[in-house]
Amino acid sequence: MGVELELRGKVKEIKGRKVISEISLSANGVVTVTGEVVAVQMPESMAGK
Repeated sequence: MGVELELRGKVKEIKGRKVISEISLSANGVVTVTGEVVAVQMPESMAGK
């Protein structure tokens, strides 16, 4: 296979159901990509039962 990749993230902001995280991707210990993830919690009514 190839190089092992490592994702690291930390929460930047929480507002209600929305969470914003800062993310970095490393290969061989070198950060190659950084970005931001916006995640929103799905309402209970949308959850499959």
